[in-house]
Amino acid sequence: MNHGLIIKVTNRVALYATTALFFWVITFLTITVFDLKIFREHMTGTFYLSILGIFAILGGAIVLNVMSNLSKISEAIAQKESGSASDPRISKAKIYIAVASVPVVISLLFVGNELSALKKKDLLVSAAEAMVSENQKELRTLAAYEFGSAYIEEAAKILSVMRRIDENVPIAQVILPDTIGDKRVFLAFQSYPSDFSKKAAEKVDFIYSSSKEERAYLESVFSKGSMEMRFLASGGNYELYLPVKVEDKLIVLYFSDFQRYGKYGS
Repeated sequence: MNHGLIIKVTNRVALYATTALFFWVITFLTITVFDLKIFREHMTGTFYLSILGIFAILGGAIVLNVMSNLSKISEAIAQKESGSASDPRISKAKIYIAVASVPVVISLLFVGNELSALKKKDLLVSAAEAMVSENQKELRTLAAYEFGSAYIEEAAKILSVMRRIDENVPIAQVILPDTIGDKRVFLAFQSYPSDFSKKAAEKVDFIYSSSKEERAYLESVFSKGSMEMRFLASGGNYELYLPVKVEDKLIVLYFSDFQRYGKYGS
């Protein structure tokens, strides 16, 4: 039995396995900390369980320690037989390569996250434009805005049908400008009906809560006539604002999709 060959093979297997586990944990931590969305759902679920691999690193370290001792014995025997010493620069080069590759792996994860967001944007934009093209009659109904229970229920029915047609648009809303007293607000009507059996519908219940940047964008649409769409991607939440001009009226269709898991390639 060639003990030297066995030691060499097991030593390499342990080294490669521990290196792979190290990068697996680095990838997991990077995705978790920065909330990147890259992998498919089932792969991501498996990936989250890999946190248990941290404990395996300890076992890998012990195995490597044992393998190193066996390697030293093997090297000592080889040196006696050949009279030459091993070149330590080889192992140092491997360490340098491993350390240098960490930022490369992290960079690739960020690139994958950006590609995932771009792909989701393409899907949302394509689905939204198809909805606009195929639902002109319904959009005219949405544009004929007059606050009241009748409009709220009709908008809910229209948006519900629109979002159910395309799986890439799980959430759909229509945003319109209005006033409450002397205050200008934006109201959002969703794709599911509200229950007003106990009280009359009130505008305050439909105020679209948004950031300063979102309000500035909506103001540019309704006050300045901007037709520029707006796409946002954050933490697996993808949002698309699509201005639509129906005859002489403007509305903003809002579509969003929250992905608990990253779906690059889905």
